[in-house]
Formats: sequence, C-alpha cells, structure tokens
Amino acid sequence: MNLGFLGDALDHWKGSLFEFLQNARAVEDLAVEPMASDLSTWTEDDFLLFARLLRVQPGQILRHSKTLKDRHAYFAEITHHGDLFVDPDTGVATGNIRKREQYITPIEVGHLLPAESRRLLAIYQHVRAQRVAKRVDAVLGVLTREIGAFSWSSYESGTVAMLFLSRDNNRISKLARLFEKVLGRHAKGRIRQGVLP
Repeated sequence: MNLGFLGDALDHWKGSLFEFLQNARAVEDLAVEPMASDLSTWTEDDFLLFARLLRVQPGQILRHSKTLKDRHAYFAEITHHGDLFVDPDTGVATGNIRKREQYITPIEVGHLLPAESRRLLAIYQHVRAQRVAKRVDAVLGVLTREIGAFSWSSYESGTVAMLFLSRDNNRISKLARLFEKVLGRHAKGRIRQGVLP
C-alpha cells in the first residue's frame, strides 16, 4: 500500500470484501499487513483511515519498525498467527522487478503460509495490460514452483484480483462456496479455485 493510493475506490472494494468475510466468519483472527512501500511518510491518521476503509479495527493493522528496504527484518516482524491480508502496491512478483517494495515475492508468501498452517492468506493483486485470469494463473504457477502444494481461490474483476491461499483445502472450498452462494450466476468468471500442484 502506498499513500498515493490510500482512499481510492479499490480500498472500498477491499473493505466491503473483508467486512463480508468477517461477518460470515470465513476469516479467523484476521490481521492486515499493509506492506507500506513509503512507511516513513505514514501518520497515525493514515493508519486509522486505512483501517476504516478496510472495515477492520485499528488493532488489526500490523505495524513495523523496519521498512521494506530490509525485507528479511520487515517480514520477521510479522508474528501474527491467524489469517492475514497482505496489501502490496502491485501484488506477487513473477519475474524481474524494478521496484521491489511494490511486490511480495513468492518466497515471502511461502514464509507467511507455513506447511502445517491452517492460515487463510489473502493477497491483493493489481493487473496491467493483460487479462486478470492470465495474470492470476502466472502468479499461481510461480507460487507452485516456490512454495509447493496449496489450495487457492480468486475473486477477479476487470483490473484486480484478491487471491486466497491456504494449505487447508477445506478453508478454500468453504470460501469459494460462500462467494458462489452470494454471487449466484455472476460467480462464473469472477470466482475460481483449485489445488496446486
């Protein structure tokens, strides 16, 4: 998350989604990892606005003393064990990238999704100049090579997706069924799921 984008329409979409998931009890002990690419410029009011837009309590937003310039130390500060929403500027890196702070790497995703965990990990994915499903598939392919077996579901729109990952297939199946029940015939092309590899 970059302050330049805080308060845009997509934050309202994210907030609606997480409010729905919390009310449906589809998430457990949810925390939000903002991945603030410009952390030094954030004020307390910015964190409060971010929480309000995502429709979570301020205490659910993880805070950091390290910045994304020291990735190892930054991710070591994430000690939360419940479900987690990660909000990078762009999404999961699938190749060479210029601005590393705008992405989460597949290896970092693997650290947040331990093999024996029941965690539901949600990751925001922005998409440019290609079909969203194609970008999601590319992300899934890289993650499969880097982190091994996992279950996944995606909620896709024209320019963004929310990826949900878990080592527990039951959690992903329940989530996908919940979205399909709400969206009905409109779920086709928006909600996908699978198990990899």
